[in-house]
Amino acid sequence: MIKVAIGFYIFAFLLYIISFLGGFSVGLYILLPTIFVLFIGISVNLGLYKKHKYYVVPIVTSIVICVITYPLWNFLVHNVDDYYIFYPFAKIFNFFSPPY
Repeated sequence: MIKVAIGFYIFAFLLYIISFLGGFSVGLYILLPTIFVLFIGISVNLGLYKKHKYYVVPIVTSIVICVITYPLWNFLVHNVDDYYIFYPFAKIFNFFSPPY
């Protein structure tokens, strides 16, 4: 299970990088699957995705994650500046930029 969760975290990080490289137009739309994959990784770590006889728990968990993800993404896109959404990249580029 841990290897699966790490795979989700790596995939979410790669989507976050692609979102930054996609610029501030299409990149913001790539944040939605990034947040979704991150929450799936968290739920795998919490043990919500185990082999069950019935698939009710993973389906309900996925629906709850979708219900949480879209308002969070909507809040980020409409109310938070792009500088703060991609804050780690801003710090990296400020570190490597020449002083004035």
